[in-house]
Amino acid sequence: MSIDLNQAGEQRSMDLIPQDTAVPVIIKVRGDSLDGLKRSKSGTATGLDLELTVTEGPYARRKLFPWLTRSGETEGHVQAVEIANQTLRAILESARGVRPDDKSEAAKAARCIDSYLDLEGMQFWARVGIEPARDGYDAKNKLASVITPDRKGWTQLEQPARSAPPSPSASSSVSVAKIAKPGWADKKKKAG
Repeated sequence: MSIDLNQAGEQRSMDLIPQDTAVPVIIKVRGDSLDGLKRSKSGTATGLDLELTVTEGPYARRKLFPWLTRSGETEGHVQAVEIANQTLRAILESARGVRPDDKSEAAKAARCIDSYLDLEGMQFWARVGIEPARDGYDAKNKLASVITPDRKGWTQLEQPARSAPPSPSASSSVSVAKIAKPGWADKKKKAG
């Protein structure tokens, strides 16, 4: 069998996205628990392990992988949680079109989520940074900041439609039909 790869595209460049480039990204929550959180490699902290995929432009399909600390044991973890809170707030403001200085009830509601999994599929504007090479690893792109509606370059991005989870009263009223055994599984008929 011959495998013909003549029609395959050329290898993509893996050059870094330039510093301070603004890109639209979509969120994938890579947590390994029901609430979307993941334990750190050291086991001393939990956080949000996000995969941000650039959705359009010359860097489409390129990815950033921020870790947002949610809890931990050290003073550094406490500071990291505060930075993560600020980043999460900015993500919600960017995605939902809320200015950071808006103190209205609607703006306050827009800055709330029921679960970290609510971030899944959300789109926002990111400003890309570059993390220098260290410990034998190449330099890589990082999430430098979030572009909110009060900043140059922000435009409203279309958000995915969310289906509402069934309400507890609706799911409790659903009747479960009894499943009958197939004829071949009925032992009484086999004996006869």
